[in-house]
Parts: sequence; C-alpha cells; structure tokens
Amino acid sequence: MIKNNNEPIIQDNRVVYNRYFDVPIDLAFEVWSSHEHLSEWWGPDGFTLTTKSMDFSNGGIWDFIMHGPDGHDYKNKIQFTDIKKPHYIYYKHLGDGEGAKDVDFLSKIIFEEAGEGTNLIMEQIFPSKEELERVNEKYGAIEGGKQHIANLGKYLKTLK
Repeated sequence: MIKNNNEPIIQDNRVVYNRYFDVPIDLAFEVWSSHEHLSEWWGPDGFTLTTKSMDFSNGGIWDFIMHGPDGHDYKNKIQFTDIKKPHYIYYKHLGDGEGAKDVDFLSKIIFEEAGEGTNLIMEQIFPSKEELERVNEKYGAIEGGKQHIANLGKYLKTLK
C-alpha cells in the first residue's frame, strides 16, 4: 500500500503523485473513464467541467472545458493513447484543441490492487524540465495536480 503523502515526486521533467484509495480497483478506474464521474471531481479546487465529447478508447479524444473559479474557461483536448482496464490509462494533452498547444504533456494513470483498495500513481511527463517549470509557474500545475488527486479522493468517499 502506498503511504498517502500529498507531496509529489519531481524528477527532471516528471511529476509523480502517489495515493492510496480505500475503494476497489474497478471503481477507481471507472471514475477516470466516465464523463459523468469526471464532471464530479476533475480539476483543481473551484473548477467545474463540461465535456463536449468523449471517446474513451485507444486513440479516442476527450474534448472538454474547465471552468475556473475566476470565470475563465480553459478549453482542453486529450487523446487516450493506451488503455488497459482496470490497470492503466495513458493520455496526451493536446492543448486547447484549436491549434494552441500552450500545455503539452503525457500522463500515465496507473491503478494497482492493494488489498481491498487501490494504489494510484499519476505521472505527468513534460517535454523538458524547463517546460514543466514554465507550466508550473504559469498555471500552478503541481499544486493543481495535488488538488486534483485530493478532489478524486473526496469524490470516491461519496461513492463508498
């Protein structure tokens, strides 16, 4: 079982978040793969989510808007590159889906059975250390990732 520590591991161009959730692996995977679930927890504190379309399959696209607490809308597009239920979801962030690629990274979401619960490993891989630093400075990406995982935990508690 992963010891819950809200501090990510930062190595060069990678950020890794580790968290244990007291839910079965199938449920942990499901809340990452259904837009109905995602709309309940996705994103940092204060954000809400609108899914425009979602094709949860290898090569499929998820087109969505994150509505910030400041009233700003952040368009996002993700391409799922490799999915193996219930073990992992890999995806590439494609920017806003309209040509602007201000944020470009790969994510690996790994689910591991741990007794009756699930270890979750979320790894974000940026093209370079400098790009990670830029995105973190501009958008608060590392703190946002911590809040993202915490919001997942809060949502999972409501499903138990």
